[in-house]
Amino acid sequence: MKTDDLIQALSADLPPARRLDRRLALAMIPAVIVVLIVIGLWLGYRDDLMAAMRGPVFWAKAAYTTVMAGAGFWLLDRLGRPGASPRGPLILLGAVLTGVVGLALYELYILPMPERMPAVMGDSAHVCAPNIALLSLVAAPFVFWAARAFAPTRPMLAGAAAGLLTGGLATTLYGLHCPEHAAAFVGLWYTLGMAITAAGGAVIGKFAFRW
Repeated sequence: MKTDDLIQALSADLPPARRLDRRLALAMIPAVIVVLIVIGLWLGYRDDLMAAMRGPVFWAKAAYTTVMAGAGFWLLDRLGRPGASPRGPLILLGAVLTGVVGLALYELYILPMPERMPAVMGDSAHVCAPNIALLSLVAAPFVFWAARAFAPTRPMLAGAAAGLLTGGLATTLYGLHCPEHAAAFVGLWYTLGMAITAAGGAVIGKFAFRW
């Protein structure tokens, strides 16, 4: 049997696309709830949260991490359909990362030299990425369980997409605790946290999504 014929035969047995999307989307609900509970019990919410939510910086951070989670969702969805191209979500991911890196570099360029390192390190650089990775572990079981209904032909890449989805979710909710606002800090440490979860997801996906 040719490879194309095999893919078509396997994909014919898959649940309808909307059911796969819905299953993954529904899995995000308990993931969000559990992460919110863990943040409240472990890290605590920032004292100025209500005031911060009235400003643009809070929502700019949330927009970045939410788009990253969305890119992970879209990529996982495409990789879960034999024959579907991951080009679209990969282009989105590259464009978002390029924009964030460019914004961070511009911020550092316009800051006076003595203020550049504080902008990069903030007050919590040493715990930011580890906290994001740990919060992602809380959300990961829900996402990977739902994604088992997919049929990825590239398990490691699909696992990385699932890791990016959980990382973006966890990082967005982590913003309810973290008061850091510099573009350089967010561009480095938030991105590093999501990269760690994507790498961990790739390792998990190698086994969890194996046919």
